[in-house]
Amino acid sequence: MLAMEAHIPRALPACFDRRVARLPDAGVLLVATDLQGNFKDYEALKAIYAAEKAAGNAPVLAFVGDLVHGPCPEILAPGAWPDHLGTPYHDESARLLLDFELFTRAERAFSLLGNHEHAHIGGPVVPKFYPDEAAVLDAALGPERERMHAFLRRFPLLAVGPCGVVLTHGAPGATEPNLAAFEGLTYAGFAHMRINDMYQCAGTLGALLWCRSATSAQAQALLRATSLDGKPNAFVAFGHDVVREGWERSGAGQICVSTSYGLHDRDKVYLRLDLGRRYQSAHDLRPGQEIRRLYPAGRP
Repeated sequence: MLAMEAHIPRALPACFDRRVARLPDAGVLLVATDLQGNFKDYEALKAIYAAEKAAGNAPVLAFVGDLVHGPCPEILAPGAWPDHLGTPYHDESARLLLDFELFTRAERAFSLLGNHEHAHIGGPVVPKFYPDEAAVLDAALGPERERMHAFLRRFPLLAVGPCGVVLTHGAPGATEPNLAAFEGLTYAGFAHMRINDMYQCAGTLGALLWCRSATSAQAQALLRATSLDGKPNAFVAFGHDVVREGWERSGAGQICVSTSYGLHDRDKVYLRLDLGRRYQSAHDLRPGQEIRRLYPAGRP
């Protein structure tokens, strides 16, 4: 079964089975972050993708990781839900992951590896709502567990495109010297590492999965290293951290986006980028244009 997974074709083969996904040079890129098992938000993004496809816009739906690991049932008891987690929802991580695997066979969609996915395929134990989030999801996946692990191993660590965007899960706190060097990174071997050590001792992989912020110099180093044409890329778009307002720019080279986890529906944001355009910096991204509300009718 695992060997079969490696040969299942995906609609975007350039975004699987490598550490650096290569984005097309035309169409519309929809960028979403950190669903953490929120199936309603996942369906909303698929609906946006379907509308773009129906309009002939050749969309690509890109998630930057952390598709899985949502709230435990106890936190959904009356009066138990904390406001800092945003709009309440039930964790449907198993359903979401199984659906996404099928979706990527037929549609132009992919996900980066996030720290929560990494916990299933060689990363450290991640506690949040449970002492071991991966163990809970693995139990829910049942006989599909190994097949889904094989699917996760096909996820890239970052994505780059001729439009000048670089997608990562966490902030760009480290880089390899060039694109070829990224392909030498491995996802295995970190299961017994402490989370705090992932920032300091796990090199580029640990930084891109766990960092919540990065300096301008760190971001520019990654933008140079991931160049496709000799010119530094324009900006890094990432998630991992929760931005209450939905998005936050950090200088010209970084934008952190919050699409789902930790936000109220009215504040959730995704990016809509033109893959045929060359962006110059994160300052090119405009609210209502490239920066869009997931639920615009719910915004006061």
